[in-house]
Amino acid sequence: MRLFSNAVVRTFAPTSAPGTPIDEAATTTDSEPHPGGIDTGNIDTPPDAILVDGETIVAVGTRAELLDIAAAESSTTAALASAGGVGATAVIPGLEIDEIDCGGQVILPGFVDGHMHSIAYADSLTDLDLSQTRSLAEAVAAIRERADGLPVGTWVVGSGWDLNKWEDPSYPDRKLLDAEVPDHPVAMWSLDLHTLWTNAHALEIAGIDAQTPDPSGGSFVHDESGQLTGLVREDATDLVARFIPEPSREEQVERLATTQELFLSQGLTGIHDFDGIASTLGWNDLREADRQDLRVTLYLRGPEVPWAIETGWHTGDGDDWLQCGGLKLFSDGALGSHTSHMSSAFPDTDGETENFGIAQMTEDELFEQARLATEAGISVAIHAIGDQANHHVLAVFERLCDITSAAEERFERPMRHRVEHAQFIQPADVARFAELGVLASMQPRHCISDLHLLHLIDESAQLAAYAWPDLLDAGAHVVFGSDGPVEPANPFAAIYAAMTRADISGDASTAFQPRRRLTAVEAIRLHTQGPAFAAGLEDRRGYLASGMDADFIVVDTDPCVADGLSAEAAGRDAGESDGLLGYDSEEALFAHAEAIRDTRVALTVVGGEIKYRA
Repeated sequence: MRLFSNAVVRTFAPTSAPGTPIDEAATTTDSEPHPGGIDTGNIDTPPDAILVDGETIVAVGTRAELLDIAAAESSTTAALASAGGVGATAVIPGLEIDEIDCGGQVILPGFVDGHMHSIAYADSLTDLDLSQTRSLAEAVAAIRERADGLPVGTWVVGSGWDLNKWEDPSYPDRKLLDAEVPDHPVAMWSLDLHTLWTNAHALEIAGIDAQTPDPSGGSFVHDESGQLTGLVREDATDLVARFIPEPSREEQVERLATTQELFLSQGLTGIHDFDGIASTLGWNDLREADRQDLRVTLYLRGPEVPWAIETGWHTGDGDDWLQCGGLKLFSDGALGSHTSHMSSAFPDTDGETENFGIAQMTEDELFEQARLATEAGISVAIHAIGDQANHHVLAVFERLCDITSAAEERFERPMRHRVEHAQFIQPADVARFAELGVLASMQPRHCISDLHLLHLIDESAQLAAYAWPDLLDAGAHVVFGSDGPVEPANPFAAIYAAMTRADISGDASTAFQPRRRLTAVEAIRLHTQGPAFAAGLEDRRGYLASGMDADFIVVDTDPCVADGLSAEAAGRDAGESDGLLGYDSEEALFAHAEAIRDTRVALTVVGGEIKYRA
C-alpha cells in the first residue's frame, strides 16, 4: 500500500457518491456543499491523506485513520492467506506501507484534457513556432532562418501564425515565401490549424495549380487575377499535408514521450485525443515500449470509419490506459480563419463580402456519417464553432435520437455524443444541448485568446458566446479541455480563463462578459468529472473517494481558499450578476485566479504510481 500524507485533500466528490471520504465533509457545517453536489473537502479541516492499494484509492481521511485501515487490511489479508481462508483469527504483526510526505501541499483529482491533439502537439514542440511573430515580415524571416539550417529541398513546416495579431492584419500569401525560400517547400499552419500557408514549391509538389477545383468543405484562395495566393483552407489542406514527410515510428515515440512528460508536469493524468489513427499508433507504440504513463481516450477521423467498423472498434472498449472513443466530424472551420459557419456574415476582409464561413458538410451529410458510426457502436463528436454550425449539428443529433437509443441497448453502454467547441450558440439552442443529452466540449482558453477577434461577431445576434454557465444552468453536461496545440495544455491557465474571461496577463479591463464567469471549483469539476462522464467513466474517475482510480496531483496552490473569498462561496456556482463569484472585489478575484494560473505541480500520480515529480 501507499500513503500520501501531510496534505490538504480536496476530494471534489459528489455528495451522493458511494465511498464517501472518511472526512464526510459534505455533512459538516463548516463548509457549504456545492449546489451541484460537489464536496471540495471541509474548508477548515480537510482530510490530510489518501491511502492507495495498487491502482485504486482505498480511503481518504486523516493519516491516523488511514494507518488503522492499512493495518487492518494488511492483517486480514495476511491472516486469511496463512490460515487458508475465511475464519482465520491469527494476526501477523508488522505493516509494510510506502508513505509519501506531500509537504503540506494540496491534493486535487487529476485533470483530464477533454480535447487534445497529441501528435500535432508533439510536432509543434519540434516544428517552427510562429506564434510570437508580430508581422508578416517577421514570420517570413523566421521561416528563412529555419530553412537555412536544412538541406535544400527539405520541407519547412511550422504553425502558430495569427494575422489577427500582426501589426498589419492582412492575409499572407506565397509571394514573399517564393522570393525568400524558393528552394524549399513551405507549409505553415495557422494558429487554429484551419488554414495552411504554402509557397509555390509546396503547391507544385502537391500537384495544385490555379485550375485545381476546390474540394468539398475546403478552398484554395485565389487573388483578383485568379492566381493561387498560397493559402489553403479547411479540407483542402489535406491535399497538401499528405505530401509533408512524417517522422518515423521511432521518432514519433520519442516526440510523444516528451509531450507526455510535459502534460504530466502540468497536472494532466489523461487526455481525450482527437488525432485519429496517428495517435492510436503513437500511443500503442509508446505502450509497447512500456513508456505510457498517461491515460488516453482515442477518437477517430471520418476516413477511418470503415477500418474501425471492420476491426470492431466500439466506443468504451479498450482498457484502463487506452480506451476507444468516438468519431470526430467537422461541421465548420474556425473564427480566426473566418471559416466558422455563422448566421451573420463576417465583416468585409480583403475584398470578401457576405462571408458566412464554411459549412464543411451539409446537415444530411453529417447525419449519414453520424448514423453509420452510431449504428456500429461508435459515438460521435462534431466540431462546431459558429452558431449556424451548432444549429445544424443539434438538428443532426435530434434526428439521431432513436438510432442512438437502439445502439445503447444493443451495445449495452451509453453513447454520449458531443459538440466540440460550441463557441457561439443561438439563444434558443442552449437548452437543446440538455434536451438532447448532447455534451458541450469546450475550451476556456479559446475565450481569452479570441478577445481580439470578437469584433467579427455580429452583436445584434445576441449569441451565447463561450457560454459555459448558460449550458450548465440549462442542465447540459460540459467538458473542459485545451484543443492543444491550438492552446497550451496547462489546465490551470484554463481555470484562470474560466474565472476571469480576461487576457492571460491578468488585465481585468479586457474581461469579456464577466457575468458568464465560473468559480474555480466549477471549472475544476469540468476538467475532472466532465471528461470522466464523457468517457463513461464517472464511477471510476473525476474525484477522490474510496474505490476510485488513484489519479491525482499534488500542487502548491489551494483553489478553494483565498483572501477575499468566504468559505461559503468557495463551493458556490457562478451566476451572480456582478461577476465577482463571491469575492469581495474584482482585485481579490483576479489575485486568486492568477495564483491558480501560476500553480506548480509537485507530483502527478496515475494509477497509484508517481509518474511525475518536480
